[in-house]
Amino acid sequence: VNLGRLFPNGYSKGYMPYSEHFQDIQRQQDENYLYITGSGETENKAHVFVAELASRPSTGAMGSNTVSKWGAPMNPPRKDILKKVLRVEGEYWHAGGATSFGNYLVVGAEAGCSTTERLFGQCSLESRIHFYDTSDPQSPKKLPYIVNRKTASAGAVGLTQQKDGKFLLMVGRVDSEILDFYLSSGTSLASDPHFKKVKTWYKEALLAAPGQSADFGQYQNLHFVRQKDDKLFMVGTYRTMNGLGSDMAELFSVDARSPSRVSIKKVASKHLSCGSGTCNFQAGAGLYVDSETSLIIYATNWEPQDNSIFVNEFVGKAGSG
Repeated sequence: VNLGRLFPNGYSKGYMPYSEHFQDIQRQQDENYLYITGSGETENKAHVFVAELASRPSTGAMGSNTVSKWGAPMNPPRKDILKKVLRVEGEYWHAGGATSFGNYLVVGAEAGCSTTERLFGQCSLESRIHFYDTSDPQSPKKLPYIVNRKTASAGAVGLTQQKDGKFLLMVGRVDSEILDFYLSSGTSLASDPHFKKVKTWYKEALLAAPGQSADFGQYQNLHFVRQKDDKLFMVGTYRTMNGLGSDMAELFSVDARSPSRVSIKKVASKHLSCGSGTCNFQAGAGLYVDSETSLIIYATNWEPQDNSIFVNEFVGKAGSG
């Protein structure tokens, strides 16, 4: 994705540990638009970067825009470019996890935290969850309600809708070791659905299917997937060894039929590999439901390189390894 002229100052440190970096990546349903969240320390603003990949299809896998039809490498087309920068808020400039649900985008914004504060455990544990109407993907509209979290961060966010129409919102604290679950009383996100916290889950409660480890990773992004039979799953992404190891996507079954008694079981784990220096699951990765039998994971790196944002696309089909 070409940065164009809209990309703000910052995001240029070039080495770990980062305090200003990309956090999550989401694709708008049945569109060739991507939303990339970022912690804008230089501007003191939480960012959402809206990118249009106009050269790519709006449905199915988008495929590569850096390889010609003859297999030769090329620069991304000029029309694949950053179209808009949303400045979510300034008080909490560390945009954390995000999730796309239909024509809505949910973004967590945390109190800013420098690398030094993070190393010494001095980050302020405060956050807000913001909601956007993305029916016009080029110009998402911020909705006039939030979920305020006075004593907890918001590193990852997941959202699903239940059979009764109510919404189940999940918010992960630092490295998702603790997950807070909220249930709405309303059945539409167009106006405030009135989320109320109903459950806090701790990683020590994790169950594991036979053959799976009971380790719960430092998930930077968590996303719900609901099957046609209403069974609920969750996909978590991270890189092992605090961002220096292997990129992992792990699958969990979630029993939230009674939200006050949530149980989570690890059922599968998959190691994925990015092109050299093009993505890091400890920075930003996100899940996209392509069809009833296909899931896609998008991943980016900590920062732009060479005036571009690199995006990796991993396509999975039902029955594949």
